[in-house]
Amino acid sequence: MVSDAAPRRARQRPAPLARSLRIAHAIPGRVRFQVATEDQAHGAELARRMAAHPAVSAASWRESSRSLVVRFDPALKSGDLLSALPAAAQDAEAPATPATPLWRQMLVPAVSLTTGLLVPAPPASFVIATCALPIARRAVRGLVGRKLNIDVLDGVAVGLLLASGDVLAAGVSVGLIETGERIRRRASGRARRVLRSWLGTTPSAVRLHEAGKERMIPLEEVKAGDRISVYAGESVPVDGVVIEGLGDLDDKTWSGEAMPRRVATSAQVLAGSSLYDGRVLIEVLASGDETRAAKLAIALEDAIAADTKVSDMVYRIADRFVLPVLATGGIAFAVTGQVGRLVSILIIDYGTGFRVSIPTTVLTTMITGARQKVLFKNGRAIEELAQVDTIIFDKTGTLTSGRPSVAAIELLADLDRQEVLRLAAAAEGQIQHPMAAAIRRAAKADGLRAETPHEVRYQVGGGVISRVGEHLVVVGQPALLAQQGITCPDTSIAGSSVVIVAVDGRAVARMSLRDRVDSNAKDVLASLRRLGIQGFILATGDRGSAAAAVARQLGLDEYHGGMLPEDKVALVRRLRAEGHGVAVVGDGINDAYAMAEASVGIAVPDGAHLARETADVVLLAEDLAPLPTAVRLSREAMGIMRQNIGLVALPNTVGMGLAVAGQLTPLAATLMNNGSTVLAAANALRPLQKNRLPAKS
Repeated sequence: MVSDAAPRRARQRPAPLARSLRIAHAIPGRVRFQVATEDQAHGAELARRMAAHPAVSAASWRESSRSLVVRFDPALKSGDLLSALPAAAQDAEAPATPATPLWRQMLVPAVSLTTGLLVPAPPASFVIATCALPIARRAVRGLVGRKLNIDVLDGVAVGLLLASGDVLAAGVSVGLIETGERIRRRASGRARRVLRSWLGTTPSAVRLHEAGKERMIPLEEVKAGDRISVYAGESVPVDGVVIEGLGDLDDKTWSGEAMPRRVATSAQVLAGSSLYDGRVLIEVLASGDETRAAKLAIALEDAIAADTKVSDMVYRIADRFVLPVLATGGIAFAVTGQVGRLVSILIIDYGTGFRVSIPTTVLTTMITGARQKVLFKNGRAIEELAQVDTIIFDKTGTLTSGRPSVAAIELLADLDRQEVLRLAAAAEGQIQHPMAAAIRRAAKADGLRAETPHEVRYQVGGGVISRVGEHLVVVGQPALLAQQGITCPDTSIAGSSVVIVAVDGRAVARMSLRDRVDSNAKDVLASLRRLGIQGFILATGDRGSAAAAVARQLGLDEYHGGMLPEDKVALVRRLRAEGHGVAVVGDGINDAYAMAEASVGIAVPDGAHLARETADVVLLAEDLAPLPTAVRLSREAMGIMRQNIGLVALPNTVGMGLAVAGQLTPLAATLMNNGSTVLAAANALRPLQKNRLPAKS
């Protein structure tokens, strides 16, 4: 029974690929699938599974258009490709590297604390000494590097405590030190992996065009001057110029503009863009590491690497006390010869309290932020955001929705608005172009039901010609209407993209489409001004007119349009050189380098993966509403850190004076030192209580 049941269940389980894919376009040996919206997050995995098919030579995924392009053996029909997939490829899962569980990370500190409190001295000394080995290794590395850091002081103090048989003080000290160290090690090293994966999305092979024929060659063999072909749904693998063909290019990652850009002869294209539709022949100007995308990635990785440990405030503070404490203890021992006095002085080390309370403040602020839809990735993010006085915003997907919508319909004939919108939506059919989708959404919002067109002819870069009922409907650019002998009105509207709707040979309406400003952006900016943020700047790759319209609507202090990634970086550097604390808020790959150069980078959740991983702070809501909360929490956290410095420094300074005078035993020194640590740690927990969310009734 068991042997029969398992195969039967396997046969009954629906194939994930067959359920998720729809053939959008096919020619012998090549097919473009459209991935269902609900499965868009699994596009890369679908491509990997498809590549496992023995007849498939390449499979590439493009998230922006939800397209999966597959090249395969022409002898196999595209319609049979899914059904011929082996079960192993259907159900294959990418190997996952399991993260170390939290309980394992905290095992050493817990063992040390428990041992010091409960285990008798002889075995306890061995266990605590074993738990203290990481402290010893760090101390040795510091000495080898000729650096007297807090680890050296910790190692000496723990060693003397164990030598004197004070396992309670030793166990508590090791436990607290190692807890702080584990919190401190929280770092954002994932950005490099994302950079590599981003560069890895470039196809490994390209179509070289020679003597009117195409052949596949490895990307690394492409050189400047070669000519390559790119088809709809494929990524552009090189920097170059279009010498033949027509298409709509999705280059939002570079320009930030929501609308695809029409490209034709002489148009410049960059690696990392993708072709929505059409086919273009590109003359290569740069490939591999010479493309702008590769240079940006290399520069970005360097910026991240240089910034990893810049703001480790705990060590900056604690290390300053190492040499004075060691010197004071040595002098006291040389004068009095009392080991107890030496141990007491070394126990009053200042550093333990700092290393526990400050990371605890960071951790509790991170937890509080996560509860309020703000992800702080590290302590540096909190420290830098608290000092920000100027914020640079990207436009598309940050201050605006990132999705075009119909802003206005100007009637040019005697048809009413509803009829024009219904005919236009019907004419667009199921075309995936952003403008077509915007027109369909507008019709649906008005409660209109668009009928299925009898015929749809899509003109790349121009629009559609459709037969809707008894009407011939044209929706598109003036060039397309001119080809049909239709007179067009003026299409220039500041801040908008315009399409003309013609019915039965005459223009009946002019539609303006616009990327709308987020509904609560004004309230967010007002809240930030109340918090003392002084400068608001818009920096976008979109047109200057679109940038100006958004800046006027939101009352921004400054705006810049048509900016490339390096232009944004130059702006950030200029502002920082003038003494400003600068935050960059963005959502695209084109924002990532500026985020890395800024005092703090802030990403929105729906942005590019690279932007989210590069950012120091990620807003977890669908808009900018959590941004004022992030600023407030960071400033509160820095205030608590300053309080904790006082809570640790004052009692330990008193204790140091008593220890030098011989009036403080090692046990009393341990209680005073660790007591101040506990007090500061309790203060560090205040963000969790002060910002506790109300219970649901």
